[in-house]
Amino acid sequence: MSPTLQTTPLRFTPQADRDVGAQCAFRNVVRVTSSSVTYSSSFVASCPLAVGIALFERHALQPAAETAFGQRVTGVSHLGTYACRNVYGRETGRRSQHASANAIDLAGFRLEDGKTVTLQRDWSGDDAEARFLRDLRQRACDIFPTLLGPDYNAAHHNHFHMDMGGFRICR
Repeated sequence: MSPTLQTTPLRFTPQADRDVGAQCAFRNVVRVTSSSVTYSSSFVASCPLAVGIALFERHALQPAAETAFGQRVTGVSHLGTYACRNVYGRETGRRSQHASANAIDLAGFRLEDGKTVTLQRDWSGDDAEARFLRDLRQRACDIFPTLLGPDYNAAHHNHFHMDMGGFRICR
């Protein structure tokens, strides 16, 4: 367990290592149950991903929200972290970072005043919501080696895929 993770606002429970099918094992993972923001549900994350999420909240999410709206984010809607599958769910090919709980897909954000911002609805345009999402993407790219969003391809039209894998890309 990373001592760095223990100093974050994340509340978590260590999970047992698990072998699930070919190349879908996870080791050194935690179940995140709460944080400085409310997530749509708890999730399993590798320790590097969990640390990345804590850094993201502090150094990307909240500063971007303060800049765009003058208020903080209180809730985050995610589409999951762990899924034993290949990239894009293809039958063959390399495993997704989701196969080892090393990725998270974020779809929307709730502000203190109750307003929601979602990638599917708010990515396009030049209003405060779209500017917030673009600023958030750029800030998050300083934390996550891989960030894929609506500008990458149609499969990411409604979320940011953020992972701690070996590829370096920010789109």
